[in-house]
Amino acid sequence: MVWSKLQASDKLMCVVAIIGGVIALIESIIQLIGIFRFWSFGLYIDIIAVILAIIVILLGIKPIHYTPTILGVLGILLIIFGCWIGGIVILLATLIGALS
Repeated sequence: MVWSKLQASDKLMCVVAIIGGVIALIESIIQLIGIFRFWSFGLYIDIIAVILAIIVILLGIKPIHYTPTILGVLGILLIIFGCWIGGIVILLATLIGALS
């Protein structure tokens, strides 16, 4: 079976989104536990960041039609909520998905 260029870039977007989601999940759990409290707004924001990271991982596993747009919004929200590295990787996945 021959994969088209469009399918390959969508698979790359999904892989990068999963990697970014895992990084964001680790960052948000570390903030939730209290090990690293550099950029935390409280318990509720940390819980929301964990939920957003899980949603990003699920979107990477099973993408829907508007996945790049949703990933962009979630990446920006994760950056605001303190998951800097994961949010930037998710924005990179958004760029890869938008260019395909």
